[in-house]
Amino acid sequence: MLSEQRHKEILQLLSEEGSIKTSTLCNILSTSRETVRRDLESLEEQGKLRRIHGGAIKLEPRNETSTFYTSFEQRKKEHSLYKEEVALEAANYISEGQAIALDSGTTSLELARVIKNRFHSLTVVTNSLTIANELSDAKGITLVLTGGIYNSEEKAFLSDMATLILSRINIDILFLTTCGISVERGITYQRMDDLMIQSKLMKASARTIAIADSSKLGTNSLVRMCGVEELSMIITDSHAPADSIRALEQAGIQVVISKQRKEENHVTDK
Repeated sequence: MLSEQRHKEILQLLSEEGSIKTSTLCNILSTSRETVRRDLESLEEQGKLRRIHGGAIKLEPRNETSTFYTSFEQRKKEHSLYKEEVALEAANYISEGQAIALDSGTTSLELARVIKNRFHSLTVVTNSLTIANELSDAKGITLVLTGGIYNSEEKAFLSDMATLILSRINIDILFLTTCGISVERGITYQRMDDLMIQSKLMKASARTIAIADSSKLGTNSLVRMCGVEELSMIITDSHAPADSIRALEQAGIQVVISKQRKEENHVTDK
């Protein structure tokens, strides 16, 4: 396959998936890791993608307001490598015996997968049917579902009814996902009905930690929930842009960058 054809195929895959691993590209393109590495370097130099350890992600426009709705199933595929990093780091801030809340975001699902085998005494409050299914057979994890009206697009319960139980329980940490975080416009989401459950979860929680891959930093979505000053912390991945981190820190927000792959960033074959 000619390099132009491989480049076209790589960009098409990134457009569909958001991120892709080098090993996956080797299998799909039937070529060596060295060839894939050169292809990714070339495309990065052209400004068509960003390389990360183990693969690449598509570039996203920054500092623009997005009004386009992306389904839960599609979001699960986007920036999955980054979300894994964030989830692994976020688990370090959980202690046995705590009550935590996981909203219906895709990074919350990654965190649920991490805690499933790491903790043996947790209470997990969630409005996500996907997360409930993930943790349903986890020993030592007590599941509390908010209930409400099921939304099939979001795989979650989203109505007023979903918030009734939250006035009666105390949560140690809410791990909050978002569609965008910026100092200027705060925490933003794609749809209005996301805000109702998120706001009630935050009110019931002693701390709120935003878990967001680096594509969310410096971007805005349609509906504003709150300002960044209401967060205890933001956890993001090790590829977060320095300017976005600097802006948040100058606004007084603690930003924790994943340590999972920092040492590996010096590996030649990204």
